[in-house]
Amino acid sequence: MIFGGAAFVFFFPLVLALHWLVPRRASDQNAVLLLASYAFVWCWNPRLLWVFVLSTAVNYLAGLALDRPAGASPSRRARLALGLGVGWDLAQLALFKYLGFFAVSLNELLGALGAAARLPVVHVAALVGVSFWTLTQIGYLIDVYYGRIRACRSPLQFATFIAFFPQLMAGPIVRGRDLLPQYREARSLGLDALRGGCGLFFLGFFMKFYVADYLGHWIVDPVFTHPEKWNAASHWLALAGFAVQVFDDFAGYSFMALGLGRLLGIELPLNFDHPFLSRGLMELWRRWHITLNTWLFDYLYYPLTTSQGSFRGRLDLGFAVVFAVSGLWHGATWMFVTWGALQGLGLMVQRRWDVFYKSLCRRDRTWVARRKSEAYGAAAWLITIGFFVVSLVPFRSPTAGAALEFVRGLAGHQGSRFVVQGGAATWFNLLVCFGFVALHHVLGSARLRPWADRLFGLPALLRGFAYGLVIVFLLVFMPLGAGSFIYANF
Repeated sequence: MIFGGAAFVFFFPLVLALHWLVPRRASDQNAVLLLASYAFVWCWNPRLLWVFVLSTAVNYLAGLALDRPAGASPSRRARLALGLGVGWDLAQLALFKYLGFFAVSLNELLGALGAAARLPVVHVAALVGVSFWTLTQIGYLIDVYYGRIRACRSPLQFATFIAFFPQLMAGPIVRGRDLLPQYREARSLGLDALRGGCGLFFLGFFMKFYVADYLGHWIVDPVFTHPEKWNAASHWLALAGFAVQVFDDFAGYSFMALGLGRLLGIELPLNFDHPFLSRGLMELWRRWHITLNTWLFDYLYYPLTTSQGSFRGRLDLGFAVVFAVSGLWHGATWMFVTWGALQGLGLMVQRRWDVFYKSLCRRDRTWVARRKSEAYGAAAWLITIGFFVVSLVPFRSPTAGAALEFVRGLAGHQGSRFVVQGGAATWFNLLVCFGFVALHHVLGSARLRPWADRLFGLPALLRGFAYGLVIVFLLVFMPLGAGSFIYANF
């Protein structure tokens, strides 16, 4: 079951109706959400539902063992509970996502060393959203251990916090301090929440099921699957198309999740904030998959670089570790690790450039004015987005050989055909896809954001008419047989 699919069309209205028809008590509303969320997991794989329930129970009990009054120091029991709880979460993540990857990698290493022994490669069925809700649980345990929040005493509230189905498949990665208070109180649905929830869901639906799927089907998949057929222009178009596809696919899911949550009285955290406006890699990663990157920096980067160990003050090494983990989190292949290494390297270069530029500013104040100029901003934007887009080659390519073939195509050493084979309708849809993303970001800029607010604040009759026109457009042009969300595979 995916958002926007045929089953979901029947599933969500039923959940929505039950949620608002039960007595207005937090316990009753949470019970509806929990049952709906377990039904959501069951639809993916009934046999793995018990694994999800068991994991929730382990983390709930570990949180109770970690809890302590404000100001009290962690006890030995708390340290043991933290180790066992986090160990359980990491073990389940390794089992359901990395077991085959580790076995294959070790076998390749043994083969390179001439060893005859081989480990059996076991493929375990994937558990929906395991990367996302595992980080949610680890973050919860760490926050309780350090006294940032108190442990949740209600099994119902905690289970609903972990299992809430809009966030379950592909995030956002939620924090206990943000979500648990919302589950403690009875919720009501106001007109603003209804309007905002529908608008966010509709925006995400358009981004995923039209923009992302159209570009993926007509441009990205053909070129990446058979790079030898297409010319350099096709490769560059496919690479730009993949950058737009992966943004609209994941941001579309995130907006749909935010919209569904708002319709159910739950405010989920923002996950994307117009990342293609960024003028630096650090800014880009503050705008792209916000909840993952803040999690990695809060629970990994800052503890490493501020600890008393060998990582203290070694900011560049911290970037390398964080984005190596980020790459491996995205997928159990060496290509994702390569992509993560490129992001870490890019952040190191940017940090050293900033240090060098600040030294120039201290010697001559004219360098300050130059950095504030439009020319500097345009160059910074071009370098940032250019690096990000080119670095997506290993992110999209299944193997190193495929990535090298695609790079050869970017340089013009492949075929002569151009990937856009259709007529005016194809070009029209491509312009709409790229133009929509450009408009979305332009309206998200500081200068034009007030205009965007006015646009979405139009009277209900005009908004309804506009939505109707978009629905007709989607019925005509939306690709059939849409696949799953890209990040659902991570």
